[in-house]
Amino acid sequence: MNMIMDFFTGVGGYVLPFLVVLTILVFVHEMGHYLVARWNGVRVEVFSIGFGPEIKGWNDSTGTRWKFCWIPFGGYVKFFGDSDGASRPDDETLQELSEAERTVSFHHKRLGQRAAVVAAGPIANFIYAILVLTAMYMVFGQRVTPAEIGRVVDRGAGQSAGFQEGDVVLAIDGKSIHRFEQLEQAVFLNPETLLAFRIERRAQELTISATPRLVAKADRQGIMHKFGDLGLWPANPAIIGKVYEDSPAAEAGARPGDRIIAIDGKAVDNFERLQDIVAVSKGRRLAITVLRDDREVRLHMAARRDVATAAEGSGATKERWLIGILRAQREPVRLSPGNAVVQAVRTCYDMLVQTLAYVGQMISGRRGTEDLGGPIRIAHASGQAAQVGVEQLIMLSVLLSLNLGMINLFPIPILDGGHLLFYGFEAILRRPLTERTQDFAFRIGLALVLTLTVFATWNDLVNLRVVEFIAGLFS
Repeated sequence: MNMIMDFFTGVGGYVLPFLVVLTILVFVHEMGHYLVARWNGVRVEVFSIGFGPEIKGWNDSTGTRWKFCWIPFGGYVKFFGDSDGASRPDDETLQELSEAERTVSFHHKRLGQRAAVVAAGPIANFIYAILVLTAMYMVFGQRVTPAEIGRVVDRGAGQSAGFQEGDVVLAIDGKSIHRFEQLEQAVFLNPETLLAFRIERRAQELTISATPRLVAKADRQGIMHKFGDLGLWPANPAIIGKVYEDSPAAEAGARPGDRIIAIDGKAVDNFERLQDIVAVSKGRRLAITVLRDDREVRLHMAARRDVATAAEGSGATKERWLIGILRAQREPVRLSPGNAVVQAVRTCYDMLVQTLAYVGQMISGRRGTEDLGGPIRIAHASGQAAQVGVEQLIMLSVLLSLNLGMINLFPIPILDGGHLLFYGFEAILRRPLTERTQDFAFRIGLALVLTLTVFATWNDLVNLRVVEFIAGLFS
């Protein structure tokens, strides 16, 4: 019974943030269509958040019905002359329109106007992501990790290729690198692919060729992910950000802001080196020198053994030795409005490129489909982000907004990209495709979208162990 209660409590914690984020993104997308349609003189009959029976609605002075519906996974704008929310033309009705009605009919607008209205939805999602990121970089600041290598894992692919601590990565395959996150992205997406790294080492530029190893690793939910890995970690100063109560560090007198510079007389230049030394100490008493208020202070402590679960639900455990501290996060840098816009555009571009590369690898067979997620996994991610903090939830909304805009531009009938594809044929043929052709294409597009949705949802149910949980209720 407790298990059932915990399950539904967890679901509640995930569903609410998911619905809030999804409602905002759907509103932004449909508002893009609405505003450009109104700007081009199109009458909008319905603006709906969700599908199915109406929960609440009202009519504005222009005759548009604004409403919320019971099925929250999406929304639509219905224009005058449409036969449904997918903006398919109603040929019978269109032929009977008066001259005055034709002036406000979507399907009687010029080709360029119709294309602009359709493209406005995805573009609104891209603009939302850029504006939100710009505001975040101005208010909270941008967290930037320099592309300097602080640790090279023993027997890793990076060590075999010749990387050294202190190397600064300047470019990968000719593309400039400014942040360690860009290095991680390139390595993550290219397992078993030879990459050329241009680095700076002691004021000299070198080129290193390295092939990331294919690694399979489970996340906290036990979902397996495959990605490239070189065994390289960023350079992080060993500065204490948090000291846990009743921990060895707390008992020794460690404080947030202390910078650890040596252990047992040996220099410590980054947090990863500190972790390595603590991990192999096995409870041995350590003499730790910290820099506090520009003076050196010596502390003595012994790490405590901790046994943690390796992956949620797996039953496996792993041994760790801890002194009870967390590293200090790099202080975010607040950007000027102009620089914030530039960095926001660059970040959005990197996110889109990474996502497209990921999808391309799935289509080509280089990557499995286990990472293809649907509404359940998005809801799960929303709940986790909300637990971490508002900033993380906002960043998730940015990523989802970019993905929503990108997916809607795919040339699949029923999506915005499918409509733009039809308009492309119309521009070439100098006439619209026949109603029968469009209807057939819409049916194929609907079947494809429903199939992908079902497949992604099944992936979610299996990977998040919902199927296993339900089966357990009856066993």
